[in-house]
Amino acid sequence: MIAEAVAALRRDLNLPVDPTRRGPVPLDRYFAELNVSHQAFPVLTLGTVADALRADRVAVDDLGDPALPLAGFLFFAGRIGRAFVSAADILPRRRFSAAHELGHFVLHRASMARFRYDTDKTLLEADAAADPMEAEANRFAAELLMPEEVLQARAKELKGEYPTCPRTVLAYRLASELLVSREAMRYRLKQLGVGDDD
Repeated sequence: MIAEAVAALRRDLNLPVDPTRRGPVPLDRYFAELNVSHQAFPVLTLGTVADALRADRVAVDDLGDPALPLAGFLFFAGRIGRAFVSAADILPRRRFSAAHELGHFVLHRASMARFRYDTDKTLLEADAAADPMEAEANRFAAELLMPEEVLQARAKELKGEYPTCPRTVLAYRLASELLVSREAMRYRLKQLGVGDDD
């Protein structure tokens, strides 16, 4: 279901995967096409988000503990959205957090309130049993940022250079190219069965 949603999004926005293109997925283009702005705050808390929304004249009820640290926050009204991430996180995590929030916007907008926030924990730690929407947003981010077509193409290239394609080596190369964490890349490669077990 998630893979199909990401494929449909790519088609709808005319942003197809080109396995020959090097570099990260142009996440900014997805945000722009979906009319979702995104911003990184040096310290992301419920309080900083509430202040930013109020500065834009958005009526914000009590969101909760203003000191609560966040990994990401999504606010939307109709077809317009705002995503917030923590600038204190390293770039791969910020990109994953942003894609995760975009996943909530695409997948869950119809079934959630005007906002959704993710507490400051490793995104791969999302408990699918406790909150299936978090697991879906993580899968969306993985599908979007680490397209299977690109992973397969790079595995084929590595296998052409060497008689084997060790998953750890492939994960290291791809994480650098796609600006994601090596941990997330290793997980995605293993999930797809791409590369040889180490």
